[in-house]
Amino acid sequence: MGAILLAAGCSNGQSSSAANTGDPSAAAVEDSPAQACTHDVLAALSLKWREDKAPLDQDDKKLLQAFMDANMVENTPQYQIFIDHYAAGTGPIALAVAQGTDHEEAITSQLGTESGGVAADCAATAR
Repeated sequence: MGAILLAAGCSNGQSSSAANTGDPSAAAVEDSPAQACTHDVLAALSLKWREDKAPLDQDDKKLLQAFMDANMVENTPQYQIFIDHYAAGTGPIALAVAQGTDHEEAITSQLGTESGGVAADCAATAR
């Protein structure tokens, strides 16, 4: 999963600028609620799209279940963002796979496509 998130522009919630400069203000921006939301939603999307093809291993299944447990019952803004982008991305992934693209490659590509919208949606809910 880490490789997929890195391809989508996420790396455990830290950007290279925050990690390389040691600038506390850069780190604070990366640890913002919007950044955490973006990271969590992209991770959940990656896991859910992978689960659509094949069962997840126990660790990934626990991660996805933790996201769902924390967000689904109360229908949180994060869950709504997840649902919107899951629906938007599922068709393009299926089409890419039908056209011969590897499933993991299709997911990685779609995460890149969705990441800007997820970040914008998370920023809007954090205000």
